[in-house]
Amino acid sequence: MPSKSSTRIAEPLLGGPVGIHLGAAGRRFRSAQASVLAAVLGVTTFLALALQGPCLSSGYEQPSASARMCAGPLSTAFLGDTNPEVLGRSHGGAAALAPLEARLVDLFHLFTDDVSLFMVGVLLLNTAGIAALGAGLLVLARFRGWLVALFASPLILFTLGSTLDPLALALAVWAVVLFVGTPPLRPRGWLAGVLLGIATFINPLALLVLVALTLAGPNPARGLKSRNPRMMLAAATITSALLLVVDLTAIDRIIHWYSDAVDGGSFASILVMAELGDVALWAPLWIIASGGVTLAVAVSLYMVRASGLDPAVSACLLIGGCLLLAPGLMPWDSLWLLPFAALAIRRWWVLIVWTVAEAVFAIGIQLGDVSGFEPSKGLDPSFVALFALLRLLALVLVVIMAGENLYRRRIRGVPASADPPRQGQGHGIEHDSARTAGLD
Repeated sequence: MPSKSSTRIAEPLLGGPVGIHLGAAGRRFRSAQASVLAAVLGVTTFLALALQGPCLSSGYEQPSASARMCAGPLSTAFLGDTNPEVLGRSHGGAAALAPLEARLVDLFHLFTDDVSLFMVGVLLLNTAGIAALGAGLLVLARFRGWLVALFASPLILFTLGSTLDPLALALAVWAVVLFVGTPPLRPRGWLAGVLLGIATFINPLALLVLVALTLAGPNPARGLKSRNPRMMLAAATITSALLLVVDLTAIDRIIHWYSDAVDGGSFASILVMAELGDVALWAPLWIIASGGVTLAVAVSLYMVRASGLDPAVSACLLIGGCLLLAPGLMPWDSLWLLPFAALAIRRWWVLIVWTVAEAVFAIGIQLGDVSGFEPSKGLDPSFVALFALLRLLALVLVVIMAGENLYRRRIRGVPASADPPRQGQGHGIEHDSARTAGLD
């Protein structure tokens, strides 16, 4: 007769306590699991590079590039082009690039006009970023198996050759690692601030990771030590100021983003595709709404800080709340949500729904761009709007589930742990992860 009923054993799959049927995993098992996860990430990255292979040999010119999933902001800007004239899409081009991305384009233009050579450099940088991202998550998650939801994500396939966001996200994740000081690493608040300051000039969503660490540092979840965020904030401010001095175009780019803010994947883009208003009408409204939601989430986290904040959960809620009403939500933006959602949410079906929604939208938005050149071959805007709406509903689900994680921590009085239960509790025998607990 089994000591646990089948329903109790299945509880982790149904959203119940994780690890109820597990014993203490040994070091060899955890190392083997980490190796398997690293192999999965390697296969996914290889497939992403293989997807870009035909693009390197035959060029990134549109519209064929969009049909082959090749077109992206960096290649388009390097060629001096803009996005096709499609309802619900921003104009893009070099003026819409992030400051560090624009400097990379200018650097390559000094010695080559070959877009394929430029994209080889981009792919090398992003591949290194994906590898660093995987290593940082293995440190944070302590070899937990659900990271396969990230390492096998189609977002890696569709963003590796688009922007420098994989590299920026790796900097943000390692900033979390260094700020938390997960063993065997010592906390380095100043270095975390430098990394986040650099990442901000690739995607401003890195600022939300900075806010999450600032809120969670003095009020950590169980297993994390209290950290003073002052040094991190000072380093991030100094780094940003230096980059602003070096790149005087940053302010102009912010003004351009405001005037060309509505892009695919957002509620605003759906309204534009339905011809209910234009960019001049919706852009400021949705920017204000997105900022208001982000501020509301930050205030809410501050109010419940006494029960302990997990940096991953805080970052997931802040980024998810911002993207929910942002005027643009392209795949490289939602890539920022992926690692923190995998750390904060332990229900497989939620991660699967989010992954499928992202894959469908990433393909749909590229095929929708083709209609700007060849209407008979491109995807109808109504289908693109439908895919964007389904993806936004999936994003709502992700935010709700991350919020539920925070709520469960508060009502229990202590943070919920995803580690297997301690064996022989009450008899002086502890699970070995209790001594090296990382983020939940």
